[in-house]
Amino acid sequence: MIKNLNKIICLAILTNLVISSSVFAAPDVAKGKEKYNQLCLSCHGASGAGDGPVGASLPPAMKPANFQDGKYKFATDMAKFKELLQKGGAAVGLNALMPAQAGLTDDDVANLYAFVQSLKK
Repeated sequence: MIKNLNKIICLAILTNLVISSSVFAAPDVAKGKEKYNQLCLSCHGASGAGDGPVGASLPPAMKPANFQDGKYKFATDMAKFKELLQKGGAAVGLNALMPAQAGLTDDDVANLYAFVQSLKK
């Protein structure tokens, strides 16, 4: 009886893992790039070097992060990245010119995160 119960529990766990992994799609870098181009390109630039048209005109102390160097502290984990996007730079002790991005879905955040990670050199 216990052997059968263990098998049933293991089968239930495996089934749950398979169903859970199929429900949550992997981040889509292409969709992240589209959203980045809409929201981030003007400051961070097409290549993520912090040299977009707006970013290039800012004083050195206010320059946007350079995503290519991989040293940006809020894009190193998804939770911090999401907080930055939802609250804006000033709320998390970063560049006050970084605006909050209201209305982003969890998929948008995951896709943006995946795209920003792809910019590292």
